[in-house]
Amino acid sequence: MTIGIGADDLLRFESLGDNCEFGFVLRRLSCEAGSLFRWASMKPDQLLTKLRANFAGMYRFENLSPLRTGMVLDSAYGIGWHSDMKSDVTGGRLVFRDDEATRRALHRRETRKIQYLQAKFTARAALGGLIFVVKSNPGIAPATIDGLHEALAALAGHDDFALLEVQASDDAARIGRVDWQRPGLMRGYVTRFAPYHQADAIDAAAWFSIVQGALRLFPCHDWAQRHAALRIGAPDALVQLRFPFAPDQDMGKPIAGDLRAGTARLLNGNSWCRPYEGMFRLHGPDPEKPGTTLRWTGVHAPGPFHLGATLRCPLRDSVPLRVAVSIAADGATLAEERFEVHPGRATDLVLDAPATKGPLAVALTVNAVRPLAEGERAVLDLSPPALHPEHCPAVALPAKAA
Repeated sequence: MTIGIGADDLLRFESLGDNCEFGFVLRRLSCEAGSLFRWASMKPDQLLTKLRANFAGMYRFENLSPLRTGMVLDSAYGIGWHSDMKSDVTGGRLVFRDDEATRRALHRRETRKIQYLQAKFTARAALGGLIFVVKSNPGIAPATIDGLHEALAALAGHDDFALLEVQASDDAARIGRVDWQRPGLMRGYVTRFAPYHQADAIDAAAWFSIVQGALRLFPCHDWAQRHAALRIGAPDALVQLRFPFAPDQDMGKPIAGDLRAGTARLLNGNSWCRPYEGMFRLHGPDPEKPGTTLRWTGVHAPGPFHLGATLRCPLRDSVPLRVAVSIAADGATLAEERFEVHPGRATDLVLDAPATKGPLAVALTVNAVRPLAEGERAVLDLSPPALHPEHCPAVALPAKAA
């Protein structure tokens, strides 16, 4: 469903959980960008505790227990996460389906994704212009709202953001409206919240109106430039992969860059393929043709790591694309995954890989999902990919949020 909201504008919203309701709102608006709390289950006061603790001890293996068949509970904060550590009902209670060794392997993979999303959450907050969305079916205490705003300001290092609290109301005049309560705090109203057992049963009309209203009240005219400058993770820890040099690059001049990133090549590309507004833009050919490929060789990883980036199709009239990503060492594939990217949507690429002694080869290949008619395009924007170490350094919060 489209209601005249651009894909870039939807990326200004950051869910603060409670449950998956706002995640489903974004899905109905064709926004699939991953975020730390989009699919998490937690109360606002639990979120506040987590922010004030600077995410310390989040998602430790020993703190996880079955919550539902496809979710685990992190007892450190009382937060539920969707997980591949599945459970079954045995003897009237939930019991993990797999043995400890299997669960630990799943946990390692999931931890790296959560660490990536945590780093993304922090980096996005620092950009400014974000609208953080918080709701709770029973309501939220004003002191908790105040605490959340203070903790987010400390995390971001500024107050160039808006906290949007959504409430349920039986006042028809309020439904779908958004108003400033004070600088930095907006409030919007829906007729009802989705029940916790069916989080996708949203009051779509009211939610969509709230999204539009929030963007109107809190514009960010340079958002595209800010978002293009997004870099996730600590620069001295991650390995940032570059775009290949242009054919007219003067190779006689020194080229600054991280030597760990190896050599980049573009195969089967065309004139659409180039750096563009901080992104890597690629064009996908017909599915039966060799795909446009970015390939990095001689890459040296920072120990166990995951490859992280964001994939998006920036043109509304673009044909969707299929994207294949692989990581290999000594000719053996360490990890691979395939994605499908549609216009107006963003997809997070998080590909886990183990530590390896030798250099790596990383490849990303794109094709259109179907043959292109004359004049059609299949365009992908890729945020500069990076290899993120398994352990992300904590972000120091100012004392006022501690």
